[in-house]
Amino acid sequence: MRIAIINDTRSTNHYGCLMVMRNIELLLSKQKVDVVWTWPVGVDWRKTKSEIVNKPKVDAIIVNGEGTIHHGPKRWQADALAEFGAFAQNTLKVPVFLINATLYANEQSLYESLRSYNFIYVRDRMSHEELNNLDIENNFVPDMTFAVSSDLVHDQAKKICVVDSVMQSDLPFLRRFGKKNQADYCSMVVARPSNYSFLKKPRRFFLTSFKWLIKERLRSLDPKEFEKYLGHYQLVVTGRYHTVTMCLKNRIPFVALESNTPKISYLLNEVFGNTKRVLSVQDLDNINIDEWNEYSESELIAINAFLKKAEDSNVEMIRNLVDCTKARALKN
Repeated sequence: MRIAIINDTRSTNHYGCLMVMRNIELLLSKQKVDVVWTWPVGVDWRKTKSEIVNKPKVDAIIVNGEGTIHHGPKRWQADALAEFGAFAQNTLKVPVFLINATLYANEQSLYESLRSYNFIYVRDRMSHEELNNLDIENNFVPDMTFAVSSDLVHDQAKKICVVDSVMQSDLPFLRRFGKKNQADYCSMVVARPSNYSFLKKPRRFFLTSFKWLIKERLRSLDPKEFEKYLGHYQLVVTGRYHTVTMCLKNRIPFVALESNTPKISYLLNEVFGNTKRVLSVQDLDNINIDEWNEYSESELIAINAFLKKAEDSNVEMIRNLVDCTKARALKN
C-alpha cells in the first residue's frame, strides 16, 4: 500500500514534530505501508494544486493535524488543512484521514469542511466532544508522541531545566525563573538556517543562523537525544506541549505554563483528572521546587495507565486506516 502525508512538520526542526513524523512512519511501516511522498508544513497546497495532482499516485492520504487547526479566522494553515479533505475526495479520488489533531477557536465553516474527511482522529477529549456535538464522526486518540514507548533510564543528576514556549509573551518569565533558580535553559526548536525564510522573515533568519553557527551546529535533531537531555533533571519547567508529552512518557516530573491553546490542560485532565501541574506565570514566581520534583504514587499509576492506552490506541488507529483503505479498494 502507498500513502502520502500532508503537513510534514519535520522542517520546523522541533523535537515534538520530529518525533510525531517518525512515529507515524514507523507505525505505517509495521503495517507494510510505504510513504511515497509528503507535503511540508507552511506551504499552502491551495496555491499549487497542480503540483499535488502530479505527485505519484497513492492509495490514501493522511493529514497530520498536530497543532495546526486552531484560531481558524486568523490562520490560513487551519483552513488549508480542513479544506484538504474535499480536494482529496473530489480531485485526487482517494480516501483521506485527519489524525493527531487539536481543534480550537475555529469558525463554523471550517468544521463543515472537515465533514469531507473519511475519518478524523483528535488528540484531546475536548476536540472529540466538540465534533460529537456537531455530529462529525471522530475518535479520540492521544498524541502521536505516545505511540512508541520509551526505554530511557534517566539519572536526574541535575536540579532544574527550563524549556521555552511557543508563547513569546511567556519567554521573559521562563528566562527569569531560570536565572533565579540557576537552571539550564534550552529551546525545543533546534536552530538551523532553514527554519526561516530570508525573504519572508530576514531578522529571524539572521538570529537563528547566528545561534546555529555559534551554539547549535552540533546539536542533534534526534528527539530521543532531547528526551535523554530532559532525563538529566529532577524537574522540567516548560511552556511546550510536546515537552510535557515527553516528560510524561519518560516519567520526568514537570510543571508547565499553558501553550497557545489549552492543549496541555486537556492532556493533564486526561492523564490525572486535574491540571495541578499547569501554573500561571504568577505561580511560577513563587514555586516550591520540592513540591513538584517527584511524582506521587497516584500520579505514577495514572501515567502508566494512560501510556499503555495511548500506545495501543495509536497502533489501532493506523491499523484501522490501513484496513479501511484496503476495504475501499476491494469495493472499487
